[in-house]
Amino acid sequence: MSQQFYEFIQKEKKTEKHPAYRYRIPFSAWQTRTLEILQTVFSPMYKNVWEQNWNNNMFATMTKPYYHCNFEEGVYEIYVPTTIDAFGHMHYWRIIVKVYQEIDGEQIEKNQKELKIPYIKPVGIIDSETICHLAMTTTPEHRHKLKCLWKAGGRKAWFKGLLRGFRHSNKRGYFTPIVVHQSPDIAVKRLLSLLYNFLKKRIVALLKKLKLQEWMFNEYLEKRQHNSLLMLLEHYSVTMRTITKSFLETFDWVRMKLKDLYAEIGRQNVQKTKIKPLIKEIREVVSVFRRQNTLKNIDIPDPPLIKQLITVLNL
Repeated sequence: MSQQFYEFIQKEKKTEKHPAYRYRIPFSAWQTRTLEILQTVFSPMYKNVWEQNWNNNMFATMTKPYYHCNFEEGVYEIYVPTTIDAFGHMHYWRIIVKVYQEIDGEQIEKNQKELKIPYIKPVGIIDSETICHLAMTTTPEHRHKLKCLWKAGGRKAWFKGLLRGFRHSNKRGYFTPIVVHQSPDIAVKRLLSLLYNFLKKRIVALLKKLKLQEWMFNEYLEKRQHNSLLMLLEHYSVTMRTITKSFLETFDWVRMKLKDLYAEIGRQNVQKTKIKPLIKEIREVVSVFRRQNTLKNIDIPDPPLIKQLITVLNL
């Protein structure tokens, strides 16, 4: 470890005592909350959206949901049905999310190859793939690297050194987003926004292939009425109508969950503004109690409630 990096680490340890860092939640709670939100968004989609389109009297191409959740490894995988080909094979969009406490370029490169291997294999073809890396923060090495880049080349060099998404394959629809935030709700919200935009582009591209105008989809977004669009697609085929209907309903579901997440983030912000003065008072009381308890008798341990408060408040 170089002397410059050692001094940087010591300075970071001092800044972690700043009040702005004391509200950081433990990683176990952050990871659990992140995977819970992903479960809430994607797990019910089969019963509410996909089953009625792809498991009925006409199509029986998706008879069960395909998703995998592992809280120990911090991995969530889901397969979103996209289209069906002339041979009756179902095509899927594979989404896999990996959760980290700290992240940098080396960890992404190390885990990228492992995440390309599916945990579960659906009956069908994977035509697009999104490998998502969600992290609570970046590693001290990466932050030190950014600091050196800022000193050496200014904002331009610093901006080039930031972690950013990339395409992990030359095929269309294969990309890797990277999201870093201390709030699990905001991290998932940013990820869903990326998936939402990708869905929108796929629907617009589908309409263009059918020689339909983009304003039809924009009108659907404003009026939320897709019956006229689906009736028009019936002139092509029932299969094309079902594909578009599944896309639109998936799009609506993700948009609805995004709105719910925005509302939850707003409620959390209101609660934080109300509870911050209370946390400051509790921190002072706990510090006084610990000093008095130590002076009174060293052998007497802190009560369980005080121990929990010490852990939460990072005292």
